[in-house]
Formats: sequence, C-alpha cells, structure tokens
Amino acid sequence: MPPSTRAESPVGLRAQKKRQTLLDLCMAARRLAVERGFDATTVEDIAKAVGVSPRTFFNYYDTKLDALVGPIEEIGTPQARETFITGGPSGMLMHDLTWLFASSFAPEEEMREAISLVVELIKAEPRVLAGFMAAGVRQEALVGELLTARAGEPVSAEFASLAAGVMTAITTRAVMSSAEDTTRSLTAAIHEHCAMAARLFDKPDDGN
Repeated sequence: MPPSTRAESPVGLRAQKKRQTLLDLCMAARRLAVERGFDATTVEDIAKAVGVSPRTFFNYYDTKLDALVGPIEEIGTPQARETFITGGPSGMLMHDLTWLFASSFAPEEEMREAISLVVELIKAEPRVLAGFMAAGVRQEALVGELLTARAGEPVSAEFASLAAGVMTAITTRAVMSSAEDTTRSLTAAIHEHCAMAARLFDKPDDGN
C-alpha cells in the first residue's frame, strides 16, 4: 500500500464518521419532532437518540431547527461533484445537473423516510418551512460555485439562482410523484421529470 494511501485513510474515515453523525442527528431531530412536536423536542432529546452529548450536537448544528433542515453544504456525492466539475458525465449541462442532484438520492430507502418526515413537519410547523426556504438560498450559492468551477469562470448570480430553482422544482415534483409509488425509483423519477421539463421547450414540427 502506498504511503499516501495509509496517511489519507484515517482522515477519510474521520470525515465519513463526522458526516454520518451529521445525518444521524438530522434524522433523529425529524423523527422526534414528528412524534412529539417541534416545541416538545429538545436538543438533549436529539443528542440522546444518537448517543452523543448536547455539547457534541452543537459541534454540528447551531439550533434544533438547523438539525431538522439538515446539512446543506453539499450537492451530490463527492465523486459526482468531481465528475460534474470536469464536464461530465454527458457534457450537457441540464442532464449533468440532474445526474448530480440524483446522486444524493442514495440509499433510496433512507431518502424516502427523510422526505416523508419533512412533508409531515412542513404541514405541522411553519417554522420548518421557513428553515427550508432559508436553506434554499444557501443552495443557490452552492450551485453557483459548482457552475463556476465547471465553466472555469464566474457565472452570474441570476444564472445560478435560475439553475437552482429549476432543479429544486424538478426534484420536488419527482419526489412527490415517487412518494405515491414506493416501487418507483427516485433516481428514475428525477430523470423522467427532467425530460418532461425539456418538453416545455419543444418546437412543434411544422412539416417543413
């Protein structure tokens, strides 16, 4: 095994563990809030459910609302982001954005539970919806960073905002449609909805 691999492995394992704790706290917060209500759920409850201390909780999230919304610091998997930035996988921006967002939908069983919990929380607690709306602003910035890295030059804030909005609409509708049929793949649904969105720009065949 090369020395560099031995040196990087512990760092990679620590990063994976940190990421898992981040997600575990988010899911625990959502489950407890659905079960008990937002106000009746405490940081102590969330930390206990994951097996960490409240102090550790605050190393990951500032508030319980932040935990409910979850991490917004990434789009897609690290490998998918690298492929996207280097111009892949197809070279067509809309297709590649869809592929990148879809890479977040794994494992699908966990994603389905997460989505179901979010739907219940938004129905019951307007503050949660406000939290997700604020997270959307952060996601626009992340999309802008990815587009800039891919283009090799800055993209406009308007373009980044439009791209993020289109992808949010596509993924939201795909998730809602797949929720009605649990046998339907979330990844397939997002690609199908991207194809439907593309039909909005079809030009009718005039026969010429």
